[in-house]
Amino acid sequence: MQFISPEHEQILRHNKLNSFEQFWNFQGEWFEEPNHARQGWSGVNRVMLDVDGQAGLGAFLKRQHNYIRRTWRHPFSGVTTFFCEFTTLCYLIKRGVPVPTPLFFDEQVIEDGRDAVLVTAELAGYRPLDVVVPHIFGRPSSLRQQRALIRSLAAAVAKMHAARMQHRALYPKHLFVRQHESGNFDTVIIDLEKARIKIFPILRTLHDLATLNRELSWLSRSSRLYFLKQYYASAKLGWLEKRIALRIDSRSEKRRKGRY
Repeated sequence: MQFISPEHEQILRHNKLNSFEQFWNFQGEWFEEPNHARQGWSGVNRVMLDVDGQAGLGAFLKRQHNYIRRTWRHPFSGVTTFFCEFTTLCYLIKRGVPVPTPLFFDEQVIEDGRDAVLVTAELAGYRPLDVVVPHIFGRPSSLRQQRALIRSLAAAVAKMHAARMQHRALYPKHLFVRQHESGNFDTVIIDLEKARIKIFPILRTLHDLATLNRELSWLSRSSRLYFLKQYYASAKLGWLEKRIALRIDSRSEKRRKGRY
């Protein structure tokens, strides 16, 4: 199943990067060195695409060989993890969840397995949360700025969970944020290879928020409470939300101590 973004097809064609072979044979420095596992490998390149004679569009080219995931629909043959990520991106975009824009996807069956290519648009002006948080919370800054960031994060995660999707690796490095001159923030969720649809909301909440809470545990209790209020879109947490908050803290603590 080949996909080419209709909005970017002309740009890709102009850069001679609009087929599986052209992307697969791309020569360039690795943005992320290939990771070898599952009897295969997976790596990422950053590509600058020429637009009207200028390097105007950044993109991330992800290539993998034999990275297969078993699913209930394909319990034996499995599917490539990039196919899972691509379909997840399309699913979430339709539901208004802020995720990277896919530009190209394709895969091929070869003699010793399967190769896959996924290209997404670069998030220009965005930085990973683990880089931003120390500047916003670790140095003197206004409470207004801190809460603007928390609101943006909580809204993005809540939208993803409302779409029944559990990220399963919701680390700060997988949340990219951009600040406007107004002081408000935008948040985009990345790296959705491991994401799964979970029917029960509490499973989505507990797993993802426990991970995020553990990684940002040094934030003040009031900041984490404000996040939950924004996540639940409530001025005051009810009995159930308070119980879930306690479970999140408990799971975070167990993971920090290596008992979970």
